[in-house]
Amino acid sequence: MSGAWRLNRLGRRFMWASLGVLATAMVMIIIAAQQMFINDQDLGLLLWIMAPAAIAAALAAHVLSTPIARDAERLSTAARRVAGGDLAARSGVERRDELGDAAREFDRMVERLGAVELERTLMLSSISHDLRTPLAALRASVEALRDGVAVDPHASLSGMEHQISALASLVEDLQLHTRLTSGTLELRMGSVDLTELADEAIETVRPLADRSRVALRLEATERVLVHGDHSQLGRVIRNLLDNAIRHTPPATAVTVTVALDAAAATLRVTDCGAGFPPEIAAHAFEPFTRGDAARDRRTGTAGLGLAIAAGIVRAHGGEIGIVSSLSGVVELALPVDPSGP
Repeated sequence: MSGAWRLNRLGRRFMWASLGVLATAMVMIIIAAQQMFINDQDLGLLLWIMAPAAIAAALAAHVLSTPIARDAERLSTAARRVAGGDLAARSGVERRDELGDAAREFDRMVERLGAVELERTLMLSSISHDLRTPLAALRASVEALRDGVAVDPHASLSGMEHQISALASLVEDLQLHTRLTSGTLELRMGSVDLTELADEAIETVRPLADRSRVALRLEATERVLVHGDHSQLGRVIRNLLDNAIRHTPPATAVTVTVALDAAAATLRVTDCGAGFPPEIAAHAFEPFTRGDAARDRRTGTAGLGLAIAAGIVRAHGGEIGIVSSLSGVVELALPVDPSGP
C-alpha cells in the first residue's frame, strides 16, 4: 500500500469498526443459512457481496478520517507551539463540527493569553518606570541628609514624605486593580446618595484643584440614591475628578453633574481640556493607559485611575464611557436604589 493510501490511526479505528460490523453481519448470515432461513445460492451471493463491502469500508475509513486527522494534527501542532511560548500560533482549522468548535475555543483561549501577556509586560514596564522616579528622589534626599549637605532638611523630609505617599498610592492602585481583574473585590452594598458622595469627593480633591487653580462645581437638583458600595463609588468619583483636574487648563472649571431618569442614575464629569486624543479615547479605560506619560510618572500615577473606575462601576452593574472625546466629558450610569424614594 502506498503512502497516499496508508491509513492513519483514526482511519484504522474507523476501518476496524466497519469490519467489525461486517463480520457480525457475516456471522448472522451464516447462522441464518444453517437454520435454513437462507438457501445456498443466496448465501453465496451474500458472501460475495461482503468482499466489496469490506473494501468499501476501508476506503470510507480513509476518506472520512484523513481530513479529521489532518485538522487534529493542526490543532496539536498549534498547542505545542503555544506550550513553547509562541502566542501567535493559531490552529487554522475551519470546520462545522465538534472539532471545529474545539479549534475555535482554542484560538480564543490563545488570543486571551496573548492579551494577558501583553498586559503583564505593559504592567511590568509601567511599574518599573513609576518606581524609578520616586525611588531616585528618595535616594537623593537620603544621601543629602546623611552627608549633611541638605540645604533645607525640613523640605527634604517633606519631599520624602510626598514620594512615599506616591509609592503607597501606586501599591494601593495595583492591589485594587488585581482584585478587580480577579473578581475578588468585596463590595459592601447599601443605599448611597450619589449627590452627597459627589460633594464629598469634590471636597477631598479640592486641595489638588486649588494648586492647579481649577474651580470645582457640582450641579444637582435632587438626591439621587443608588445601590452600591459607598467607599468604592467615592473612589470612582475621586479618580474621575483627579483625571479631569490634571488635564484641564488653569483658571478653568471641572463640573460634576448628577441626574436621575427612569433607567438609571448618571454622574458626568466635564473639564475644559483638549479632550481625549483619538489614539487614547479607544483605550482610555484600559489599564496603564496614559494621556501624558511623562506627567503621570512625575505625579506617581500608573495609568490605572480610569481603569479602576471602570472596573468598580461594572462591578456595580453600571456603565462608564466617554461622552465626547473633543472635550473631557466622562459619564457613568448606575442602577437606582429600588428602596429609594
